[in-house]
Amino acid sequence: MADGNVMHWGTAILYPLTYQSQGISFEDWISLFTLCLAPLIAHIAAGTPQPSCISKNRPRWHDRLCHFNPTSILFRYAAIADRRIRALNWDASTMAATNALFWTDHGWDGSEEMVFRSLPYCTHLPEHSRVELISWEMGKTIITTLQGIQPLHCLINILIGSMDVNIHMAVDDIFPVLALLGLLRLCAALWLTDDFVYTTSHSSQRSRMSLPGALTITVEETAGRKASFDSLLLSGFAVTVAAETQFRSQSYWPSRLFRTFYFLAIVALAVLCARFLIPWSKQESMYSTTSILVGILDITFLVMSIFLYGYYSARGTTSTIIPCISSIWYKIYTIVIMSFIGTLIIIAAIETKKTPCGKYTSLSGELGDIDTCKTPYSQLYPVHPGSEISLQNFTGSCIGSFLESHIYNTTY
Repeated sequence: MADGNVMHWGTAILYPLTYQSQGISFEDWISLFTLCLAPLIAHIAAGTPQPSCISKNRPRWHDRLCHFNPTSILFRYAAIADRRIRALNWDASTMAATNALFWTDHGWDGSEEMVFRSLPYCTHLPEHSRVELISWEMGKTIITTLQGIQPLHCLINILIGSMDVNIHMAVDDIFPVLALLGLLRLCAALWLTDDFVYTTSHSSQRSRMSLPGALTITVEETAGRKASFDSLLLSGFAVTVAAETQFRSQSYWPSRLFRTFYFLAIVALAVLCARFLIPWSKQESMYSTTSILVGILDITFLVMSIFLYGYYSARGTTSTIIPCISSIWYKIYTIVIMSFIGTLIIIAAIETKKTPCGKYTSLSGELGDIDTCKTPYSQLYPVHPGSEISLQNFTGSCIGSFLESHIYNTTY
């Protein structure tokens, strides 16, 4: 039902797109966009390493774009942690190959066999089989963790009832779910690294390849020919045998427990987003265009992540790269998500306004000011010129400010 420009859907009141950001200064815009883009950039930069090309062909832009999809990043974190749990022998070469995004003649390959198949192409490995305390990867983990602590703190306060859900977020607070998802990086944080180098040609060096439970074989490689064992590796026979002896199956109960926990964590976030977007209570809830788009974005990629992770986990997929990454439909899905994010930032910037108490909101009118500035200890009251307001049994103080010919009194 429509009431003027306002739409009613059950107990939800949907406000139209309103341009109200004209009063924000340049310095404030810098701060707002810094807060807006920080969780987005941190999540994508931390979760998407540079591809390791062992083929002379290079991935095209739309091939690389899919790695920036939040669904791809969540899948990668879970796959790395699960592979570490199932590993019988975890060393530096295993960690490097597990973290690498291999581009081969047949496209992306994150299978367990690449732990052995990639050895002839490796020119540098990390010194240890776990992340260095002083390293860029540890720095990214700290950044994403700090980004996620703030929305986690708000979420806990909301669940215990000491804080209301902010459904009128401004441009500085439109990616809280991405920040929360950054905390899932902690599951694989000890085994994330970018301290490795793979080239398109075989290394001109002697490589000692240790096959768990079998032999330690020395491979002599030259630029002009391949060693016999290297030829066997590339044929796929020895690689398959080695991978089967290197990792336990996904029926291993610690692996099952981890995958169940990871799946439920994403489901819980999706339920909370649905609770935010869909009015469950009988009380009226007001939504700006920004808040509606934030809810749609979060639910869309969370539901897709739940479906894909659950599907591939049930099928026993062990690749660290989501198997559908080269599919046309997944590329379209990625482009839609990226375009939606760009559109959301623009609309949120248009709707953002500064309230008399200094906070920012996307909800228009006096209701947006009142609802945003309300706290357990203060309340905003609009007083128009020529009118008055009275409070009974009031103890405290009042302050006032002029904004667009209106006087606002805040009580404390």
